[in-house]
Amino acid sequence: MLLIISVILTCLVALGLVKLIDKFLPSGARPVVSILLWVATFFLAYLIYESVMKPIRFDEAKNERYKVAVQTLIDLKKAQLGYKKVNGEYADSFDKLVAFIDNGTFDIITRKDTTIIDRKKNKAFNLTVNERGEGGFFKDTVIINKIGTVSVKDSLFSGNDRYKRLNSVKFNEIEVPVEMKTGFVYRNETKLPVLEATIDKNALLADLDQDLLAQENKVEDINEINGDKIILGSLVDVTLSGNWPKRYGNND
Repeated sequence: MLLIISVILTCLVALGLVKLIDKFLPSGARPVVSILLWVATFFLAYLIYESVMKPIRFDEAKNERYKVAVQTLIDLKKAQLGYKKVNGEYADSFDKLVAFIDNGTFDIITRKDTTIIDRKKNKAFNLTVNERGEGGFFKDTVIINKIGTVSVKDSLFSGNDRYKRLNSVKFNEIEVPVEMKTGFVYRNETKLPVLEATIDKNALLADLDQDLLAQENKVEDINEINGDKIILGSLVDVTLSGNWPKRYGNND
């Protein structure tokens, strides 16, 4: 709408100037001045058009690349959660993560809630349970049985091999590394694994307008990715949330 209004106003100004030329300039000079004026008008209209379309094109390119980057981080999160389920910590390298997906397995288990005799408590109170299961103390428990295994690859990435390219984001000729760090934090004397993965927005958008890129790095909006990096997880908090809005992908 702003573009249309700007072009209309420019054309109206040009028409007004043409009328003034017809009225006050000598007839011999009118054609040349009119041509120059129309050239200047079209050039001005082009500049207005570009000033409006440049951020639109930037946003379209940015959003397309962000979706690819976010999908990579979501895949990385899925792979790392699988690794942690088996190993109790996150993989500290992409090679280790790929090897786990290629060769690892998940146990298939069944869980059954049941009640059993609390022998320790019964002994403490000198109680016994009769043949009909009466008297004494009982406690709830869960019986877990392993009934088989399934490959990690089939479980997490069946039918695709995206997990082999989690170390970078490639978009046309641009390839940006995914920086990944792992560690541990302590909460109430409990050692907990943490993970942080980042993608540099400057590298991902390096071929786009640099002024608009500088503005993008300063954005503070819940509907945008704030800061100069796309971030998954944290090295100081036990979280695997992302700093992107949900329009790019699940960030929980």
